[in-house]
Amino acid sequence: MKSLEEASNMKAARLILQKVRHMSRKGQIAARTAILLTGILAGTAAAAPANISFQTGTVASYDFGGFGPGYPVPGTIQIHGFTVQPGDTIPWHYHKGVSYVILKRGTLTEKHLVGPHRCAKEELTAGSAFIESPGEVHTITNNSADVAVIWWSTIFPKSDGIVEFSPEFKAGGIYFVTAPNCED
Repeated sequence: MKSLEEASNMKAARLILQKVRHMSRKGQIAARTAILLTGILAGTAAAAPANISFQTGTVASYDFGGFGPGYPVPGTIQIHGFTVQPGDTIPWHYHKGVSYVILKRGTLTEKHLVGPHRCAKEELTAGSAFIESPGEVHTITNNSADVAVIWWSTIFPKSDGIVEFSPEFKAGGIYFVTAPNCED
């Protein structure tokens, strides 16, 4: 049985989604992403990812290939340090540009889609570094008892903007997808 608060939140989300249908495509994507993350992060502000450092800069022209309009556009380069609390998961997502990641502290499990209904996972420990290709669908979970610290750099279309997922966490270049049904 749903609590009164859950029912109220669901009603509010339905009303917002009705208004979203009348927005531009870009507005719809931003609103749905905000709704999704609000639902995921609601009630967990103390345990949610939190920014350590967040720096951005703009490049005048970058070709995002199949993840862009088909011609070079202004891009935002982001260098981001953040924490992931024990038990937290960053939902399934991809990036439009290449991402470089360093796990400074802790242990994480990265799970990524490798084929239809097939996922692979790897355990990452402090000092690990890896590259995520554009369009690589993945999720990250902190299964350890310690806080993980991630340093991440990526590029994304400037027009996509920065999203504030919670007062403690903002980022750009994260595009959420429905969790795949993996047989692993």
